[in-house]
Amino acid sequence: MKVKKYIANDYQEALRMIKAEMGSNAVILHQNKIKERGIIGLFKKSKVEVVAAVEDYPPVIPKESITKNDINELKNLIKTIAVNKNEAVTETKEKTLVSRLMDYGIEREVSHLLGEGIDELDNKGIKILKERIEAFMGPPQKLNTEKSKKILFIGPTGVGKTTTIAKIASNLILNEGKNIMLVTADIFRIAAVDQLKTYGEILGVPVKVVNNIFDLHKLQPELEKYDAVLIDTAGRSHKDEKRINELKTFIKYANCDETYLCLSATTKSEDLKEVIKRYEFAGDYKLIFTKLDETDNYSSILNAVYYSGRPISYFTNGQIVPDDITLAGSEIIASSIVKGN
Repeated sequence: MKVKKYIANDYQEALRMIKAEMGSNAVILHQNKIKERGIIGLFKKSKVEVVAAVEDYPPVIPKESITKNDINELKNLIKTIAVNKNEAVTETKEKTLVSRLMDYGIEREVSHLLGEGIDELDNKGIKILKERIEAFMGPPQKLNTEKSKKILFIGPTGVGKTTTIAKIASNLILNEGKNIMLVTADIFRIAAVDQLKTYGEILGVPVKVVNNIFDLHKLQPELEKYDAVLIDTAGRSHKDEKRINELKTFIKYANCDETYLCLSATTKSEDLKEVIKRYEFAGDYKLIFTKLDETDNYSSILNAVYYSGRPISYFTNGQIVPDDITLAGSEIIASSIVKGN
């Protein structure tokens, strides 16, 4: 006996499909309405599922020749089909969320970690998903000037390090009353030096320019007068071996208490993976993600946590100083995923 399951838009369409493939001798064993689920919890158009069967060479069987064993065999077959159907539906539900997380851009391993076992994103499913994302990311690591005096900021070109430093400095001054100094080692871009000096004038804090690690060491007696010294560095392409080696030397001898790797949320995950690999020498750093206002897809953030194994500290979502910065939280990422952006 040949048994097959058909999924169609309606019952009539299913019958046409069955007749075209199995012929008019086919019998219907089971029929059911099914609904495909979307990641946002909204139902798509209903479809029908029909299980049909036909003898490979349909014989003419007299009624009196049908035995009790034949009936039991048919019953067992129907039970097997029902069990397999239920298992298939459960498996499809479990895989649906995982596959949609992967479609969203999240790495396969992370998608399974977050989505496995969640049948649908109803209120309960959403709550579980958010809890898993929060546990995966961990609590945000806020800059603590009681423990750290010299804080170094590194990262690729164009991610907004200088503006991010200004936002953090502003919050330390305005909200915590800290005495701050700004230092820039970004001598490759004149505009970067001017930008930081402008922020320094607005905030009323000194800005020092260092050309190399020796200049930074000469400043050490003056640095001791401040609660925190925020050090800007030139953006380095992860493909520029010479500049990366210069940064390695600077980090090795700067003796900073804390290091932040600034990354853009708009960067493709594959590129982030390569950047993080090239910045492994930075050691025990924390992550800052910028430009959240320029994208609705935050899969790269989760992927970066997975690639690096490092905690996240801050998100920035605009150019306004000091407002457009916040402690990194899982809520914004979970909400984006649930909306299906």
